[in-house]
Amino acid sequence: MNPTPPRLLAGVITLAWGGLTGNPTWGLFAALLLESRSWTNLRWDFNRSSYIRAWQFSILIGALIAILAWINGVKAGKLHTLFVWTPLILLPLELAQRYGKASKIPLNTFSFFARKKMDRDITEGRHTSPRMVNTGYLYIAVVILATAMASKHDIHHFIGLSLMTAACLFFYVRKNGFRPWAWSIALAISLTLGFAGQLSMFKLYHYFTGAQSAGGGHRTHTNESRTSIGKLGKLKLSPRVFWRMSVHEGNVPALLRTAVYNRYALARWTHEYIPPAGSDPMLEDDFTDDTRISAFQDRDTRTFGKDTKLDLSEKGDLSIIGEVDSHVKNNPIPLPENMLAYGDLGAEPLVSRNSLGTVRIGNPENHVINYTVWTGKEPTTEDDPVDEFDLHIPVQEKAAITRIANQLGLDREGLSTRAKINILRDFFSNEFQYNTHLKTPSVERGRRSTAVGMFLETTRAGHCEYFATATALLLREAEIPSRYCVGFSVNEQNSDREEWIMRGHHAHAWCRVWVEEENANGEVVSKWEDVDLTPSAWHEMDMLGRPDWQRKLIDWWQRVREDFLIWRTREANKTNVAIVVGTIITILLSWISWRLWHSRQRNEVKKQNHSYNRPKDIAITSLNKLEPLLTKKLGSRPSGVPLCRWMLGLTHPHPVLDEKLQRINELHSRLRFDPQRAPTNTQDDLANLTNELRRFLKKNR
Repeated sequence: MNPTPPRLLAGVITLAWGGLTGNPTWGLFAALLLESRSWTNLRWDFNRSSYIRAWQFSILIGALIAILAWINGVKAGKLHTLFVWTPLILLPLELAQRYGKASKIPLNTFSFFARKKMDRDITEGRHTSPRMVNTGYLYIAVVILATAMASKHDIHHFIGLSLMTAACLFFYVRKNGFRPWAWSIALAISLTLGFAGQLSMFKLYHYFTGAQSAGGGHRTHTNESRTSIGKLGKLKLSPRVFWRMSVHEGNVPALLRTAVYNRYALARWTHEYIPPAGSDPMLEDDFTDDTRISAFQDRDTRTFGKDTKLDLSEKGDLSIIGEVDSHVKNNPIPLPENMLAYGDLGAEPLVSRNSLGTVRIGNPENHVINYTVWTGKEPTTEDDPVDEFDLHIPVQEKAAITRIANQLGLDREGLSTRAKINILRDFFSNEFQYNTHLKTPSVERGRRSTAVGMFLETTRAGHCEYFATATALLLREAEIPSRYCVGFSVNEQNSDREEWIMRGHHAHAWCRVWVEEENANGEVVSKWEDVDLTPSAWHEMDMLGRPDWQRKLIDWWQRVREDFLIWRTREANKTNVAIVVGTIITILLSWISWRLWHSRQRNEVKKQNHSYNRPKDIAITSLNKLEPLLTKKLGSRPSGVPLCRWMLGLTHPHPVLDEKLQRINELHSRLRFDPQRAPTNTQDDLANLTNELRRFLKKNR
């Protein structure tokens, strides 16, 4: 097999990489550089040191891409995602391979220790014979893997990968003989099974790692929260800082809400709503856009309330800094319950809220966002309750919820909403324990119970998701509209920087309750309020799992990174950063181009035709007519090799042909060198034998 890939193969695959990864310009740039080798005779006489410098330059490009990715918000734990840029990182080495005069490069180019050992052997006079390798097909494989890293969930990736795989296999076997129909059917079956397997694995992965609960420190979904209710073992809580908050005016909020849900079933809370009449439920998602207000001349400020003429302070009440997930289309953001307005997010992000009060941000300009919040007396992001959803109790939970509600006397007449809440608060505080490590409970024989039912009647121990879910369902049983809410508890302060920190283990779940009560004027006033009945002991549990010095170091590094990202993305600093980075890259590329241009050479060696050319005055026999088929099986016949000797190469894959080939050679030689003395039936005998050989070769491709 020729170690060099055929023309255009690497270019086509690189173009596919650019198209499927969203980098068509870079893909076209790399493809032109790779395939220009076939259109120019410029070559360089690279030695071992040249290939080492090309490899080191590739490492430098990889380091620069990693730094730029870090600047743009990629976390250190996600640097493996930069593999998608490997085709550009390895491009200098592949160009050195293609434009160098040598067909292979030393394998020890890639190992510092192997190179040192070879240098020592040369210094001490020992013979060295490094293994040589051509990087052509290896580079193509890396490009295909990089394409898969970025577009594995896209059907176009699978189609492109199938075509590229078929092309590689075709070029590999086309000179060694193969059955086209059998090869095509086998490839189609393999691709079908591969697509079915990929689709099945993706479905399973999406099912088991879909929307997760914020109570465990995972990312929050705007319409669904899969809780850890019913799962055994220790609840894993992340010590990583998710958000930082500075309080400029007013009180510190005890809770920051991220998302709200109103329907519970099978350990999962979801957001349900009634679409407006005449709307398409598949297109409507219950989210409405905000309204921009002109509170300040040079600041972008928005609100969800009806009043757009607000008197806001310059600094705002709160400032919140944190990262959003770039792989999620819409990210919910934490806000206090009485949020009045917010600002400083920029003009690009699309911010909207649903009827339950969940506020999400779409299309953020950067991974790290920094926004200001103004608070008021009343919430501006929630609608009134809908009994169909806010009083709903699942059938599976109804029996246990009713028993506990009756035991507590929640159905007594004359009890106010706050009185019922206080009854539940005493119930959970006195008779329950907070625990993140759940074991298998003992269940009475013949009695079926859900995880929430066992929590209320048997174990009486669990984490915040149990307490929040049980509270919501018990209050609904008492005919009080309630919702399940996730977000963060604010209880850790960095006194040195005067900011509050929200880590993964500060992620919390509680309730939003519709409270009706009389005001000082005797009027009945209704509003949504936060109700958190999880025992307060959960704040005191040590969930960091790291020494104090290590936690401080990680927090410092994350804070420096986020602050730098915010500084870099300010309009005043964007131009300066672009000028500095562009200048460094321009100087480096100019120096390399100058060195390459002054060491260039012209490749004047013309291609030689090594295939055999038969003289025109030689008689043609049946064996000569079979030569095209033999070429497909044996490859081109070298110049100077007789046809009879070349044909004997068929005996290696097919030993049974030895006797027949000897007879064909004998008849062909008679007709070729002594046609006058050859018997009259020699031509017919040779034709019959060559026809038999033709049928055999076609049958055994």
